[in-house]
Amino acid sequence: MNLLFIHDGPLFYDEKGNYYEFAYHELYERYSYMADDITFMMRTKPISGNKKFTLVPREIKVVNVPNFKTPKAFFTKRRIAKNIVESQVKKSDIVVLRTQSSIAQLALEYIKKYNKPYIIECVGCSWDSYWNHSLLGKIVAPYMYYKTKKAIKNAPYVYYVTKEFLQKRYPTKGKTVSCSNVVLDKLDKLVLERRLEKISKFDPRQRLVLGTAAAIDTRYKGHEYVIKAIPKLVKLGYNVEYRLAGGVTGQKPNTFLKDLAVSLGVNDRVVFCGSLSAKEIMSYYDDLDIYVQPSKQEGLPRAVIEAMSRGCPCIGTDIAGIPELLPDLCLFKKGRYDEIIKTLGYLLESDLAYLAMENYKHAKLYEREKLNRIREEFYYNFMIENNLLQR
Repeated sequence: MNLLFIHDGPLFYDEKGNYYEFAYHELYERYSYMADDITFMMRTKPISGNKKFTLVPREIKVVNVPNFKTPKAFFTKRRIAKNIVESQVKKSDIVVLRTQSSIAQLALEYIKKYNKPYIIECVGCSWDSYWNHSLLGKIVAPYMYYKTKKAIKNAPYVYYVTKEFLQKRYPTKGKTVSCSNVVLDKLDKLVLERRLEKISKFDPRQRLVLGTAAAIDTRYKGHEYVIKAIPKLVKLGYNVEYRLAGGVTGQKPNTFLKDLAVSLGVNDRVVFCGSLSAKEIMSYYDDLDIYVQPSKQEGLPRAVIEAMSRGCPCIGTDIAGIPELLPDLCLFKKGRYDEIIKTLGYLLESDLAYLAMENYKHAKLYEREKLNRIREEFYYNFMIENNLLQR
């Protein structure tokens, strides 16, 4: 059985022909339930240096599609992209499309032409993604929102990563499942006990460690608003340190956040931790006092759930799936550093031990065994209804 997974990507490759990723964790394990021959079709980029991305399993084939999203490339590379997409869709048995993807939009034409069974994964909002990306993104946001909404409405099977947000914004006539892409190993109760001990000794005026885990060259992740909040927090008497875990998605260095910290006189309080491994990121969360998700656009953020699994108190913007994870007390308006300050103030006056226990309890819903059962039941029904188990 051949399964084709389609998204814009990117995947990264080195001079030895190895492929790496930072956003497609555990997809091989997931899709191997349906197929033994799996291909990822998306944009690829060269990588150099010691970047801590995850090696793509060698069992996965990778097909590169040229980037045709710039105005110039649209006319020079789109035809090439269409030929590649048609060829791969034609020889596949199952197609999985991840939304917010121009390549996936191309593929829909050929999925229907060759009558291929398919699943759409709705992992984020096209409007939010494009609108918060750039000036060009604001121009194309209405069109991509319309295309995504239409595609999901008419899809026979839709996999939503949220419980409510994406379902309301992108409803479908098809069969659905609500199942996060975040998968946690079985939670260790000792983690919560250590967090509660840490909270019992916590004094934010002596030391307040905030953190965000996201690519630092992705402006819509909102790191800048936390940095802008630091001078005021210091004036209020908090000894703040802000730790940013995450690398860059492209090859070009991005100094915007570092330059901002210098201009505000807080560069000694902003620590760039770089890309962290799966083991390192858990230690990173353990060392934080408060996790902050200041995004302007999200689906259901992995980092928030991971931080919750470590019993870490969290705050985040009141967008997308974040309100499904955090109580109102812990939410703030996007793009507002003053809102971050206000919400932190409320949080630091609240019962942090209680919030830690609630976060840990909520995170248990995302343990691997529980989500695998939900996901595999959806895939099994998809296979049965499309007569794929007999092949």
